[in-house]
Amino acid sequence: MSPDASYYQFSKEVWQAVNYQARHTLTRKEYCPEQSRIESVRCVHLYEETEYHYGRQVWFFEASGVDPVGRKHRIYGALEFVVQYGLIEPARAVLMEDPQHRQRFLQAIVKPTETEAWTHPSTKLWVRLTLASVIILSSIWLLSLAAWLMQT
Repeated sequence: MSPDASYYQFSKEVWQAVNYQARHTLTRKEYCPEQSRIESVRCVHLYEETEYHYGRQVWFFEASGVDPVGRKHRIYGALEFVVQYGLIEPARAVLMEDPQHRQRFLQAIVKPTETEAWTHPSTKLWVRLTLASVIILSSIWLLSLAAWLMQT
């Protein structure tokens, strides 16, 4: 949990929006809205909106979902919201059957892996092949031009 999210007081509208989105996520996955229960809603990551960057909130929740057949499932959910100009907008919602998957979801948001294209071995291979083909084609063109000039 990020330090900001542990003591931050959220408004009633934010709580309602988060609970609505959690319920909507269950409904989209075809769990019965009347028999399913949302439990333990909490904010685990909070990045407040600044003058130059939008804000971001990540919420976790647990739920007891009842599928169309009537079986109960323990479901772990994660919701991502973007805060733009003071308004909270849903960005992503995922349901999982394993709580460890939520941590990976959170890590992907908090610390995205930045990969540079030039460091990948396949990129180096393609650059070398492209340079080699340009050199070979240029050499062939120059040799054919020199042969043509010698004939005239």
